[in-house]
Amino acid sequence: MTNIIDFIARHEQKELTKLQRSVEGSYYKFGELQQFVDEQQLQIKDHTLFLGFLLYLQERKMDALMIFKDVFTMPRHKFEHVYNMKWWSVAQLGFTFLAILKDNEPAEYQRFFTNVE
Repeated sequence: MTNIIDFIARHEQKELTKLQRSVEGSYYKFGELQQFVDEQQLQIKDHTLFLGFLLYLQERKMDALMIFKDVFTMPRHKFEHVYNMKWWSVAQLGFTFLAILKDNEPAEYQRFFTNVE
């Protein structure tokens, strides 16, 4: 039975790596980023991690909206240097941010992409 679990874990890691390369390799166009948001599977733990990250930013007096814009517009190495944060971790939280924004504030969701492009 452990072979099945290993296979599933490897498959999930492979899919995650594929998504990471796709996201990192492009400077985002509205349609590409929107597709990533639509494909994102949100779970309760995502919201918990997201809220924890927002609290972290608030404690350090950092603008969350600016962080999420920068993670989708800056090259990976520049983002990590400027913010001293792992780019991929923040990008994943950015997908959560955009998915929540899309569901709850569609006009703000559209405005986000207008400001990013």
